[in-house]
Amino acid sequence: MIFHPSISVIIKTYDDSATSDRRKPSTRLKTFLEMTLQALEEQTLRPHEILIIDSSVGNGIARVIRNHSLVNEIPTRHIPLAHEMFSHPGALNLGIQNARGDIIVSLSGDATPANVSCLENLVAPLANPEVAGAFSRQIARPGMSLSLVERGRLWWRYRSRSTTLRRTDHLFSNACSAFRRDLALEIPFDETLVELEDYKWAGEVQRRGYAIVYVGDAEVFHSHGSSSLRTLWRMFYYVYLRMRIDASIHLPPTAA
Repeated sequence: MIFHPSISVIIKTYDDSATSDRRKPSTRLKTFLEMTLQALEEQTLRPHEILIIDSSVGNGIARVIRNHSLVNEIPTRHIPLAHEMFSHPGALNLGIQNARGDIIVSLSGDATPANVSCLENLVAPLANPEVAGAFSRQIARPGMSLSLVERGRLWWRYRSRSTTLRRTDHLFSNACSAFRRDLALEIPFDETLVELEDYKWAGEVQRRGYAIVYVGDAEVFHSHGSSSLRTLWRMFYYVYLRMRIDASIHLPPTAA
């Protein structure tokens, strides 16, 4: 049986670049969004709608959305969220509340589907009612200069091209994920967390008996140009945060 649910894609745009002009979003942010919107139009399983939760500065993102809507078919909605009010879980929860699809696909503002079957492969595991969510394999964005540590991190975390069902390994990434809207309304992403709200949500749904699926053939361009030192710092910081989250929901720890 072919699984073709109604899909709402939520893209969170937040400009944290070190630009001298805080009145307009960075060129990189607008370019990534243009690439992502075009990639969504080309998917073998196209979303029913796209919601852009926009916490960028200025009106550059709104112009990108208007220009896209003039020449493309997928309904695209612009939902502003004040820059100072932005958080990853808060922006995502806002999108979920406004979405109409049965399945939510979450994309970070700097994440772009890397193949035309990304969405179709990503949502396929959700045909199983025991699966709460799925997340994609992340690969380096072409042309982006990456530190040695960032290349190693991507390879280690996302080296598998297989699809695996996980009931105790609660790694999950909302950089490119799919999950059930009704379940996300029942168990919202924790807005007290600045980061790793996806990791905690996965642990919460696993505790209720659901599974999380890693989909190796749903690929997304998502990489960071941070230095090796900063990447290492973030990796160790995330280990610390995961340990705190594991303790709060009484789960066995997941390796970094």
